[in-house]
Amino acid sequence: MKYITKILALLCLSIVVLSCNNEPSLQQYYVDHQNDQDFIAVDIPSSLLNKDKVELSKDEKEALESIKKVNFLAIPLNENNKNRIAEESEAINKILSAEKYQTLMRFGSNGMRAVLKYQGEDDDIDEVIVFATDQEKGLALVRLLGDNMRPEKMAMLMKSVEKGNVNLSAFESIAKSFD
Repeated sequence: MKYITKILALLCLSIVVLSCNNEPSLQQYYVDHQNDQDFIAVDIPSSLLNKDKVELSKDEKEALESIKKVNFLAIPLNENNKNRIAEESEAINKILSAEKYQTLMRFGSNGMRAVLKYQGEDDDIDEVIVFATDQEKGLALVRLLGDNMRPEKMAMLMKSVEKGNVNLSAFESIAKSFD
């Protein structure tokens, strides 16, 4: 009987150890870097997005209203942190390469590259991630957390932001820190 108990205990322990996921998560990355002096970290509740002051199409407005919180994490480029930015970019890319993140779109020009990914079901996104690097400004990682976010509407909203059609004043002070 002791032999069977030991085997069952060992089997249970093995299952617990194997079921633990040792892959780094984006949430853990944010937590680990929020107090790092090289990073700018800002959490913005949706109430600061000034949704009423921005002219949007119906779909863009629905996309914006589905956002509940925005987490912003960035490293402005300077002479001393080029290697750090490359290391952090590699770490973020490794996290975002996990199967749970679906690529929605990629864009870039003039030394700037960005990828828009999401996590969740196709018709009910839990999280949208924008990861951007710029050869002259640094890197930025933005998480949009919300309810009932739709990929096609988020992509439409991001295109409007990229073209400058959407001016979200909550991000103005963050953008100035990169100049």
